[in-house]
Amino acid sequence: MPFRKRYLFVCTNRRPDGHPKGSCAEKGSEDIVPRLKEALAKRGVAKDIVRACATGCLDLCESGIAVLQEPEHVAYGGVTANDVDDIADAAAQGGIVARLVVHGAGVADVPEATEPSAAH
Repeated sequence: MPFRKRYLFVCTNRRPDGHPKGSCAEKGSEDIVPRLKEALAKRGVAKDIVRACATGCLDLCESGIAVLQEPEHVAYGGVTANDVDDIADAAAQGGIVARLVVHGAGVADVPEATEPSAAH
């Protein structure tokens, strides 16, 4: 199994219904994982550059659906299905999607994706 240059960890934690923090799964994150995998495969980067993975809680519950991009150590919040192509484009280029960043160590050192996604 190859080690990738970049990983996208999508929180799929599920809490009981009515929990005050809510959960990413309750907000639809379980649908984001296969969409991201498909988007990365379409760009030809899934096997050796970027891998999307489901993960447990990223402790960003207040941010909506959370995605952590490593090694940039950037956390996205409020991610929706409409953001998948932008995230895939940015990760493939080694950039970020600045409008989604809710936490980022060294964000100033990471380029924003150079082009917004077109209809794929």
